[in-house]
Amino acid sequence: MAVVELAMVLAAVSYGAYRLVRSQASARRYLEDGDEQPLELDHLPSSLRRLAQDTRTLRISLESPIRSIRELLHTDITRTHEDIESIDHALMEASRQVNEWLAMVDRLPERDRQRFEEVGGSADTVRAALSAENGAFERGRFRVEGKPTLDLRMMALGRELMRIEAALQVRSRIYR
Repeated sequence: MAVVELAMVLAAVSYGAYRLVRSQASARRYLEDGDEQPLELDHLPSSLRRLAQDTRTLRISLESPIRSIRELLHTDITRTHEDIESIDHALMEASRQVNEWLAMVDRLPERDRQRFEEVGGSADTVRAALSAENGAFERGRFRVEGKPTLDLRMMALGRELMRIEAALQVRSRIYR
C-alpha cells in the first residue's frame, strides 16, 4: 500500500512540476517578445500622466486572459478544473481593471478631460465594449452569435487602449 501511495504522490508532484515548467516557458516567451517603449509623459498634467500609465498597464494586463482564452480553444488533456477557474479569475480581474480605468477617466478634472478628448481620447469605445459583454468578461460568453470570439473582442479593446495611449503620448505635446 505504501508503494502505491508513494507512486501517487510522485505522480502528483511530477504533474505539478510539468505544469509549472509549462507556465514559466509561456511567461518567458511573452516577456522575450515584448517590445514596449518607455512612455514619454513629461508634457502631460499629472492626472493625464497617470491615465496614460494606467492605460498601458490595462492594455498589457488584458494580454494574459487573451492568451488563456486561446489556450482554451485547444484540446488539452492535462487541463484541470483549476485551470478553468484560473481563466475565470483572469476574466473577472480584467473586468475589474477596465471598470477602474473607466472610473479614472470619469474622475478626470474638467480641463484634463477636455485635453484628453482634444487629442482623440475617449472612454466611449471602452465603455461600449464592456457594456457589450454585459458589464464583465465571462467564459460563458466566449462565443456570442454574430460576434468574434471573446479573445478577439478583448484584442479589439486592447487596440483601442493602444490608440489612446499613443494619442496621449504624441498628440498632446501641444500642451507643453
